[in-house]
Amino acid sequence: MSVRPQEAPSGSSQPRKKVTIAKLHAMKRSKTPITMLTAYDYPTGLACDSYDADITLVGDSLAQVCLGYASTTALTLDEMLHHCRAVARGSKAPLLVADMPFGTYHVSAEDAVRSAVRLLREGSAVEAVKLEGGAELAGTVRRLTEVGIPVMGHVGLQPQRHVALSGYRVQGKEAAAAARVVRDALAVQEAGAFAIVVEAVPWQLAEYVTERLSVPTIGIGAGPRTSGQVLVWDDVMGTWSGHKAKFVRRFADVRSEVKRGVEAYREAVRDRSFPSVEDHSYAMDPGEWERFLEMEAREGRGAQSS
Repeated sequence: MSVRPQEAPSGSSQPRKKVTIAKLHAMKRSKTPITMLTAYDYPTGLACDSYDADITLVGDSLAQVCLGYASTTALTLDEMLHHCRAVARGSKAPLLVADMPFGTYHVSAEDAVRSAVRLLREGSAVEAVKLEGGAELAGTVRRLTEVGIPVMGHVGLQPQRHVALSGYRVQGKEAAAAARVVRDALAVQEAGAFAIVVEAVPWQLAEYVTERLSVPTIGIGAGPRTSGQVLVWDDVMGTWSGHKAKFVRRFADVRSEVKRGVEAYREAVRDRSFPSVEDHSYAMDPGEWERFLEMEAREGRGAQSS
């Protein structure tokens, strides 16, 4: 690879202004949709920055799509910090949010503060944390915001609790369950969350929650009438080969291009069309090459025929 520094992809012609929480709230008031996308490393962070995402989320979905774990619950705080630092090197203008891994905020509010402080302090430029839960975590959200740590909530389907929920199931389909989603969202907002992800709920319920809340809602599997949308990078790019959820739309087919590229490379190596002498190799001056062979011959090190 080149030793020269990588150039940012061509995106906006004008330098971007930093996205702030105040800007996100203004976007909700003006009904301007908010775009949030996950990122897990420097290239994906750079893409979010260059192509005008409003929020970059270092999602705990990196457990599956980057690290090969079976679920998000296997992810550690140290692993999350490693990826946060990489994303932060590329993502500058979007608000940078990090998921708090399973187990880092469940024991006590003070435990959550310690974990969140590490994410902000050691995660380079992480500006806010996201945690899953409703009314039962309102005290934790309140404590985090009291010490100045911005919190994004997450209600509806909570992937870190997929075992307790008997799988990745749509939430709020019955009236009583829908009421619980609303209560959870209101409780998290009241505790100080600046925005709330609403995952896998009926679109009518997501619209109702969005209208009830004063903070932005970010939908995923929640229909078109939330304040914004979030998807996992690998779902957007078509690189994830696992289950495709109903709410996912693949906006690119990078997986097919990767397959094409690897297979073409393999075949070119095997048929010796790559690398070619003319296009991909460095040459020695013919005179210097002859002198080299003469030196080798004098030393008795000439090439031996096999």
